[in-house]
Amino acid sequence: MRLLTVLVLCGLLAACSGPREAPPDAAEAALLDVWGGLDAASATRAGQDLPCADAFGTWFEEFGVRGLACVASAVVAPEALVARAGVAPFRSGPHAATAETLALDLNAERGFGHYDPAFVQWVVENGVVGEGNPAVRALMQPGYDRHLRRLARLYWLTYADMAADGFPASTPAGILSDYAAFLEGGPIPEGAEGYGADGTPSGFSVFAFTARSERLLPRLDLPLGNEWEAKYEANTAYGFWLRRRADGTLATWHDGLRRLLRTYDADWLAARG
Repeated sequence: MRLLTVLVLCGLLAACSGPREAPPDAAEAALLDVWGGLDAASATRAGQDLPCADAFGTWFEEFGVRGLACVASAVVAPEALVARAGVAPFRSGPHAATAETLALDLNAERGFGHYDPAFVQWVVENGVVGEGNPAVRALMQPGYDRHLRRLARLYWLTYADMAADGFPASTPAGILSDYAAFLEGGPIPEGAEGYGADGTPSGFSVFAFTARSERLLPRLDLPLGNEWEAKYEANTAYGFWLRRRADGTLATWHDGLRRLLRTYDADWLAARG
């Protein structure tokens, strides 16, 4: 029996052994198969030619949100997830993501996807499987540890780093303010220019945030085999939070992240929250 089937069945039955717990509610079950299938997808795709570069703009499925999205797409197609949500992810911007098609314009220099608040609310309400259900949480904990823990901690730390300087009411001075101004049509400051694989300019470079990202790594409380991966993930997180303030979904995403950490990383959250 495939690992995914075992995990999903165990989750639906609440436990493979021991006392019976309450099964997942309807909201929790909506994304249970995605959580349960991440490890199997990673194992079966190892060493294969992956569509990550074409669909998600990355050559690496081992790290980053785009890598995670690529692995998850092998479990359930993005279009199927949109169909489950019943609302398209974006209200405006360069991306097309519906129940019929996925076409992400990841080379847009300035434009970005403005999330529909209804979609974000669906993600938050359905995405934290195991919340309030110890049996499901225990089954999914290893998947969180392998695929989500570093990302979740970095996104929390980047938000906290900006909040210490007044975010979201104000934007920290320096490169973050430059990026916020860029989102509103401002120029790219010297040294923050991005370049594509062919050497042509490609907007604001994610690596402009590296100096801030480096300071966060000791607070991860994790062994880092490749610090570059963690710094890259933190760089993307800074930009994510600034874009979410711009599209009005910041508070909902932050609440969802808090719920995720409270469910799977409570001790770390208590120490760092």
